[in-house]
Amino acid sequence: MATLADPAASRAVLVGVPAYDSLPPLPAVSENVNALRRLFADPAVWGLPAENILVPDLTGPDPLGAVMEALRSAAREATDTLLVYYAGHGLTNVLTGELILALPGAENLDQWWRALSFDHIRRGLTDPTPAAARRVVLLDCCYSALALAGDMGPAPASIDVAALTEVNGAYVLTACAESETAKAPPGARYTAFTGELITALEEGVADGPELLDLHTLYRHLAAVLAGKRWPVPQQRSRNSIGDLALARNRAWSAPAAASSGDGDDAGRGGPVLRRFAVPATERARLLQRVGNFPGAAATLRDAAVDQEPEALRQRIRQLRRANRHSEAAALWRLAEGV
Repeated sequence: MATLADPAASRAVLVGVPAYDSLPPLPAVSENVNALRRLFADPAVWGLPAENILVPDLTGPDPLGAVMEALRSAAREATDTLLVYYAGHGLTNVLTGELILALPGAENLDQWWRALSFDHIRRGLTDPTPAAARRVVLLDCCYSALALAGDMGPAPASIDVAALTEVNGAYVLTACAESETAKAPPGARYTAFTGELITALEEGVADGPELLDLHTLYRHLAAVLAGKRWPVPQQRSRNSIGDLALARNRAWSAPAAASSGDGDDAGRGGPVLRRFAVPATERARLLQRVGNFPGAAATLRDAAVDQEPEALRQRIRQLRRANRHSEAAALWRLAEGV
């Protein structure tokens, strides 16, 4: 059974490299990191406290040191789940075949001692033995630079990225793209892999469970990316960590329960939900979950009355895109009766 990682006892390290000295820029990477930071902190998704999300500053003289300091700090503090995310160019060491996560100023491997090899990540996750029981690595790497391996290295199509990134006792999910174009389409807000991950976190997974565990996320991402003819991600999992959930499924609807709210104010979600600016449709969902269908209907009716027509139509479109068709239909019916 999936369990949600405890936000207070978990840490996330988000590493994104949008610009390099000698490799093509990846401007979408900045948006990747910003969106994941926002979503991981969102109580409706995961709810990590802001201080539990570390984003190393790579603009200083020692980007590698900044990454490793953040990783070591997170590894010391996390007692439930430690998540590490990297987006940028991926390279391979022509002598060892080792995966290199390119950092600013160290992308051509002439200064190999400044490069972020995956072994740095592996050691940061395992040495010394971390307090976090569960460790997750998400890699969104471009492989346009794998040609640097030349005839001495494997061809891009033969590289098993998941095998290169295996970590004992951890879950590793790799985008495993073959070219920069496939990974970061020109003009796109996000890179392909992270963009679909962001969509899943923002809108949910239709017909998925209440909590989005790692295996569910992988199957969803693999299906969506394959359908768009993007490279299919790879995963490596140890023990039962794939059952770990990183997010609540925003597209999930629970069966109705037996209890109901008391009073007119409680029937519309009460002052607590409104005080925290929970959207009317979300309040209605919560009321439906506890069987308070009159209160849910009243909440949606109030929303239909209060909103301008264009705002109402936009909300209905958002609900439909999130596959929350029953809520969209209910809001539409109520709007027609206003």
